[in-house]
Amino acid sequence: MRWFPLWLLLLGSVLPARAQDTLALTRLRQHLRALPADTARVRVLSQLCYALHDRAPTRALPYGEQAVALARRLGDEPGLVRALLNLASCYANLSDGPHALQLQQEALNLALRRRDADGIVRGYAAVGGIHHERGDTTSALRNYRLALGHLRARGVSTRTQLMLYGNLGGLSFYMGRTADGLLYTRRAMQLAHRAGDLAGEAVHVGHLATHYLREGRYEVAEGLMRKALALSETSGNPRVQTSQLTLLATTLLMQDKLDEAEELTRRALRLARQIGFPERVLDAYDLMAGINQSREDYEQAYGWRQLYVGLNDTLNSRARLSTLSALQTRYETRAKENQIRMLTQRTELQQLRNRVLWVVVGTLVLGLVGAGALTWKLRRSQQALAANHAALERANATTRQLAASKDRLYSIVAHDLRGPVTSFVGVTELIDFYLRTGDEAGLRRLPQQVRQSAQHLNGLLDNLLSWAVSQNGELAFEPEPLPLPELLHDATELFRPAAEARQVTLTVTAPDDLTALADAHMTRTILRNLLSNALRATPTGGSIRLSAARAPHEPARALLTVADTGRGMTSEQVAALLHPAEAPAAPAPRSHTRTGTGLGWPLCQAFVQRHGGQLSVSSQPGAGTTVEFTLPLARG
Repeated sequence: MRWFPLWLLLLGSVLPARAQDTLALTRLRQHLRALPADTARVRVLSQLCYALHDRAPTRALPYGEQAVALARRLGDEPGLVRALLNLASCYANLSDGPHALQLQQEALNLALRRRDADGIVRGYAAVGGIHHERGDTTSALRNYRLALGHLRARGVSTRTQLMLYGNLGGLSFYMGRTADGLLYTRRAMQLAHRAGDLAGEAVHVGHLATHYLREGRYEVAEGLMRKALALSETSGNPRVQTSQLTLLATTLLMQDKLDEAEELTRRALRLARQIGFPERVLDAYDLMAGINQSREDYEQAYGWRQLYVGLNDTLNSRARLSTLSALQTRYETRAKENQIRMLTQRTELQQLRNRVLWVVVGTLVLGLVGAGALTWKLRRSQQALAANHAALERANATTRQLAASKDRLYSIVAHDLRGPVTSFVGVTELIDFYLRTGDEAGLRRLPQQVRQSAQHLNGLLDNLLSWAVSQNGELAFEPEPLPLPELLHDATELFRPAAEARQVTLTVTAPDDLTALADAHMTRTILRNLLSNALRATPTGGSIRLSAARAPHEPARALLTVADTGRGMTSEQVAALLHPAEAPAAPAPRSHTRTGTGLGWPLCQAFVQRHGGQLSVSSQPGAGTTVEFTLPLARG
């Protein structure tokens, strides 16, 4: 079988994305500002959540959470069903399946109790979609069939019917039930056609074409995909049009129609960049790599593959950060709800206490003894309230400190895993390089490098997990004697496969008797981050030097240096790196783009400062970058 992109194999199970009109979103936001806290506000909040749930789920979350909270407070059950389902779609798109299922099940139970046909069908279809994504086809099929049982009821919208038929078609193809897949997909096409939904019709025609493409019926697939492209162009939906362009280009590539495939792919790439659709940009990179590979232009194919790998890493990082942001939003919402409930209870309790005290005051106002007793009780109550308030503030401060510590620990674990994974990517690039150059000796060395990378990854995981468990979420500082030559060699071995793949020279210089007194985990984290940054910034054929020596002006400290021959940075970029809070909020130049989560440099600064040292950077555009930091020396 020739080159075939993985995303196309999975396309049959993807729900059609609806185009989001920027003007409509602006009008909804303007309308929202003028609405009071009533059922109309619940509907507008739900509409904003749904409009953004597919393209920008992180931005959609606050609208969905507000809609659910307001609907609960108002007792608006119809609005609550829609708000729960739309909010669940956001969490599903952010890979938080368990919470999405919880929200969908609540919406489904409420819809069943109210006999809301549209909510019932949407609920079963949404629950089935989560099970399908998890690979539980039995549960997915059961929920879809339950939804089918209510599909003919009055009140089920065309959009809900399209969603169910599309999901059933995708699941049937996935399970190998071709006849059912064709039946449901064609029903979705006919329904979209009758409703005048050109974009939806284009998506389902594309799904049908994808089925024939998987079966090797290229001419049928090509005809259907040209029809889908024409429909998407007529609909004026650029996101659907971009997807159909990549589908048709894939079909042409499978038939070795390389010139037209390249033309369509470049159109898709331009349109995807124009509308900010990074997933289709990634697909276009993949297609261009396949087209050049078919032409045996391996240099161009490798260049496109590098663009694919870089963007894929960026999208994965964005997905992880979006998931963490969603979790944080959910926990903050719950904390605010708990705080409001506590304040309400405290107010009610205080009101009740005040009423009781006023009764007591009125009863005892006739005598001095009664007045004195009342005064004493009031003072005791105020003291107790002040003591409780102080205790609550201390508890809140402790909780925030623990949460910050744990978040920091999770960030370190996630970030440190990038180094070993980069090493594995480097090994795969070496395999491709040795195969192209016919270097059999290089290929024989690869098993040892794979074992070495796996050992490094396994050791890193053991260290991180044991560290996290033993410290119970706290970042402890445990200095110990560390031989610097051994430490530097271990750090470079992790990145050596990736460096060899890019023909970057790694050198280590350190006296044999130089030993630092430092925390091993923190020091390895610093070196991994600095080496990773240097490797990304160094072009093919460059070099990276890692060295350690006694600090010239501090005899009791060691000076560690990481120097590369990469692009270098301007003085403004160096200042922004060292003092991000003082830097102006301007975008970095494109000539010095660095990918990553953004956690590495702050971690390095924090860990170096924990050892009593400082990070320094010297760099010039085109002359490379040198990073230095100091560690205390162990006493002999």
